[in-house]
Amino acid sequence: MGEDVIERLEFINSRLGYTKLSDGSIVILRVAVVDVRVRGSSSPFGIDFEVNATTGLSVYPSKDAVEEVKDKPILEPGKTINKGWVRVDIVEKKPAYEEVRFTDEGVGTYVVRVEIEPIMASRNVMVKTIRNEPLYVIRWVPKITWREASSKGGTKS
Repeated sequence: MGEDVIERLEFINSRLGYTKLSDGSIVILRVAVVDVRVRGSSSPFGIDFEVNATTGLSVYPSKDAVEEVKDKPILEPGKTINKGWVRVDIVEKKPAYEEVRFTDEGVGTYVVRVEIEPIMASRNVMVKTIRNEPLYVIRWVPKITWREASSKGGTKS
């Protein structure tokens, strides 16, 4: 079962996304498809897939945002904080996505796309990260779609 499980995913296309915030900071977003499994073969969309994906973000804070937390304590690893959160408006955004070609003997080959769209942002003003930067949280929504792939490696129209 080992290698055939790994080989059934082919990574086709990936794009970083970003979020520009009203405080002048920029957050880079990344989504990665880890696994795809067939959930069922009888749904309004034909095949139904279970998609396992993960996300990451990288913050490029504005000078003003860094200055605001320069004297704040560093948030200790493993700790969470419930106070000090300030909503920050999203002024511009571009979703991140990744597409994979998934092959299964029982159902055939499909192109599966996972896209994440940022919808909300917050910055904490009571702590800073170990990089001496503000702590940001981005809420995003996943959009998972698929389409049957053609036999020659492309996609059906």
